[in-house]
Amino acid sequence: MTPEIEQFLSGMKKTMEEVVLPNLTDRFAQEQAGIVAATLGFLSTIHDKVFHYELFENREYKDILQDVISGLENSGEQENDIQEVISKINKHFSKDRPEDQSALRPYAFLRASNETMRELLCELIQLQPAMPADTRAQFEARLKPFFRSLETRERSWVKGLGFDPEADQQADIAELLYDEKGFLRGGK
Repeated sequence: MTPEIEQFLSGMKKTMEEVVLPNLTDRFAQEQAGIVAATLGFLSTIHDKVFHYELFENREYKDILQDVISGLENSGEQENDIQEVISKINKHFSKDRPEDQSALRPYAFLRASNETMRELLCELIQLQPAMPADTRAQFEARLKPFFRSLETRERSWVKGLGFDPEADQQADIAELLYDEKGFLRGGK
């Protein structure tokens, strides 16, 4: 039998709380040890969800970028800057295609892909003034729920750290990532 990561993290947290903290006399050292213990508790809560978090986000970025590209391509001729970003997105999609089995990719690949797609979305956001009015309105309408979902997920992700004064009102991250049958929620 090999110990689970959860056991390692909870054991280290328990050691910090029951052995290290009580034997520290310096107030600053106690505070820092408390932060380490809280961080270990946080890591034990989220460690098994990190891959699924990235996988979920990968799907969301692909969905929004596909929607935006479709809207832009259907709106007719685009300025060169917008065409350039569309080309970058399509180039990225040649490496991480929306129809691929992303769950079979390594974590580092998903993480890097998400960073790239986040940057591409930011480029499109900066180019909103150059978009046709109807396309811009559709894009803005699509961005609002996307960012609302992102904020909710990120606040739930870090709620265990105790920095959010409304943490008790946040859903647990598992509720946001998984459906009632325990499967990862899909896109669209």
